[in-house]
Amino acid sequence: MLHRRRAPLLAGLAAMSTALVLTMTGPAGAQTGSPPPAAVSSAADPFAVSGVQVDISGGNPTTIRDQAIREAQAKAWAELYGRLVPGGGNPPRLSDNQIARMVQGFEIDEEKVSATRYVGAITVRFRPNAVRDALGQSGGATQYVEPPSRPFVILPVTQSDGRVILWQDRTPWRAAWEARQPAASLVPLVVPDGELSDAQAISGEDAIAGNSEALARIAQAYKAGGVVVARTDMPANGPDPARGLTVDVTRYGLDGNRENQTVQVKGGGSADELMNRAVAAVGTQIDDSWRREHTTATGPEQNTIVSVPLTAVNDWVETRKRLSAVPAVSRTSLMSISRNEALVTLTYRGDPEQLAQALARQDLGFARSAAAPAGYPPAYPGAPLPVQSADWQLTLLPRGSGAASAGAVPSAASPMASPTSLAPSAPMGAGNMGAGAPAAMGAPPRNLGTLPAKSQP
Repeated sequence: MLHRRRAPLLAGLAAMSTALVLTMTGPAGAQTGSPPPAAVSSAADPFAVSGVQVDISGGNPTTIRDQAIREAQAKAWAELYGRLVPGGGNPPRLSDNQIARMVQGFEIDEEKVSATRYVGAITVRFRPNAVRDALGQSGGATQYVEPPSRPFVILPVTQSDGRVILWQDRTPWRAAWEARQPAASLVPLVVPDGELSDAQAISGEDAIAGNSEALARIAQAYKAGGVVVARTDMPANGPDPARGLTVDVTRYGLDGNRENQTVQVKGGGSADELMNRAVAAVGTQIDDSWRREHTTATGPEQNTIVSVPLTAVNDWVETRKRLSAVPAVSRTSLMSISRNEALVTLTYRGDPEQLAQALARQDLGFARSAAAPAGYPPAYPGAPLPVQSADWQLTLLPRGSGAASAGAVPSAASPMASPTSLAPSAPMGAGNMGAGAPAAMGAPPRNLGTLPAKSQP
């Protein structure tokens, strides 16, 4: 799905079961009303389906328009289901009213209305949480792909006769990306405008080298969740359709992760057709890569209290960062935190086995806590008793070690990687906890109490 900046469209509300956003470009004009507080462009919204074609005939213009909207919503739901569910298949059978309750709004891209016929193209935008809840209903999917919350900036870089071209000239490679229409894509992509501010943010050489500061600047400029660099070699006189095209695609996340792939495009047809096939192939590759990494379970949300051992100053910060990258975890609420442990409520979908696998892919260990025997004394005199106990323990693992162990949930007797094996954090010793901190890790810790509950983003 491609998004480019453009002037905001006229929006309004229709009197239906849900607040429906209308952008009217046909002869019927726009209905009036108060627009929603923060309309999101459908091209940058993975829960929106654009360009749904409808053609309805009947005897009453008002009735056939309502019928067209219902048909567009049903078609959009089927397309969205295929986008989010690995392998596609038939979506759960829902009534028109059930689908309408999932709809956040719609836009009429174009319409032609007569006394007996309605022809139009409609964009339907769905409520994300309602869609997540509906995916597994009535024999639906057991897994779905959580789309990115923000689009990715795509930088079409051309190398020609030793030159690296990104902003200097409008190459056929860049022109093909600018001409790409919004489609049923999972990962929204935004092509920069190419203004002076873009050239100042990042150069073609920075893009190829993966300069983290420059990548962060261009991502911030477009409020993006990351950057995709799509580099290809091309003769100075343009692409050779007979030879095909090779595109080196590197996706950079804001968390420092990167993934590199090579896309081969077969030759044939005209130069424009070759460019269009290359753009489509890169978009498909980006979507497929995202699907492999962000598949999670469907089903209702549930809460689990977990304890997080802390042995270094940055352990909780690093844990929270990794949790934010787990699609299965929808919310993280910090209940309390002390010098040695944080108590956290995880809100997630699926069962503990699936959650453990998702956490392991972010190098987080997940195991049942060993229950303390009755009357178990506090760790030291005056230590506060826990308000709530945690049945599960979440542990930081060394980077790169979790993905290989993704599988069944470990039991309480299973060995767990110790947070002290992590490299970069400083210990919570005297130099980090203030003047009153003990000089040795083995000394009885000073009681720091707990912080009030606070929801983490």
